[in-house]
Amino acid sequence: MRPPFLALVLLSLLSSIAGSAASARDFYHWTQFTADGLEARAVVEDGTCPEATIDGRPAKMTVRAGATSGFPVTVCRLGIPAGAKTATIKGRPAPLPPARVDRILILGDTGCRINILKAQACNDLARWPFRLVADLAAERAPDLVVHLGDLIYRERPCPDPAQGCAGSPSGDDFETWKADWFDPARALLEAAPIVFVRGNHEDCARNGAGWTRFASAFAFSEACTAQEPPFTLDLGGLALAVLDVTRAEDRVVDPALASLFEEQFKALSGRGAPLWIAMHKPIYGALRIKDGIVEGDNKTLVAAARDGLPSGVEAMLSGHLHLFEALSYKQDFPAQIVAGIGGTLPDPIAPQRLDGLAIADKTIATGVSVSGKFGFATLERSEGGWLLQDFDTHGALLARCTLAGRTLACN
Repeated sequence: MRPPFLALVLLSLLSSIAGSAASARDFYHWTQFTADGLEARAVVEDGTCPEATIDGRPAKMTVRAGATSGFPVTVCRLGIPAGAKTATIKGRPAPLPPARVDRILILGDTGCRINILKAQACNDLARWPFRLVADLAAERAPDLVVHLGDLIYRERPCPDPAQGCAGSPSGDDFETWKADWFDPARALLEAAPIVFVRGNHEDCARNGAGWTRFASAFAFSEACTAQEPPFTLDLGGLALAVLDVTRAEDRVVDPALASLFEEQFKALSGRGAPLWIAMHKPIYGALRIKDGIVEGDNKTLVAAARDGLPSGVEAMLSGHLHLFEALSYKQDFPAQIVAGIGGTLPDPIAPQRLDGLAIADKTIATGVSVSGKFGFATLERSEGGWLLQDFDTHGALLARCTLAGRTLACN
């Protein structure tokens, strides 16, 4: 039986206190999919990469990124060969994926928002519940975690301690990455391999230094890369393409970027297995409704997809909008799933059903929107498709859909 919510809150608070005390002498480790395959990473403060093993044999971690004044830690890496059964980092298990991934956990927009306009109560578990979300999500024992972008939101110092953010770090440095990501996400990082999707909060103007150091799927460089190339991974009968669309303008068309993304979409054709796309910004999302028209499409991505997407692309996974949505369209176009619900202040949208409404040049055939709720979503293989479920911070089920090809059926 799952512990009651208040008990989980207490346990999460106690782990927060213990984690803060241990952070100075502890280290962080995880496994993630990169453009070159599976890789274990670790963050250490003493400059020495930890001992590791693969299938019981010693393996040597190497330095990915050295320490700097803003990031006084060393990031280490170790390539994990395909077919490896076990791996350890400093004696701790490193999660490895099964040959066929059947349980996928998705969430995004997890950081605590502090900017010139808003200050979220980062010290209040009820108002910034990412640690609780991560702990509950880890209990689901997923085969894979897909983080849909926007890990870091603390852009400015806390403007007023009375707002519940006293002592919060800010800016692109290790203290902010610890507070917004590493400390609250520890259980999730140790539960399953992760795919990081770059969000607009990880662009070069915001948190690009931390992104390239810790989470990027590509080789580390001191210079931030404005546009990372796509990469694709095999999940066993399903391929997942990861695209960097952080610079795609929401409100106006950027012609140069529209052409770039159009070419990236076209390059996904001709694959044997069904394909999903993970990219931070949705092409057609529902953020608000005005005069019966849904607003929330990304103008640049709409232009890039004006001729459709390759027939093998069945679904798109995104964050960016701070809500849960599952949309399929009357036109022949991949289903859209949005799960920007990990902890950042939610976006309001009133209707729960969006059937029949128009978004730009598309009409929603089946559409469910759940707003104002933090949590996570899961995708589990079922006979003939996938079961999609949205959960809140109590572990309560908020929405349930089945995905078959490009078609969603939700209740």
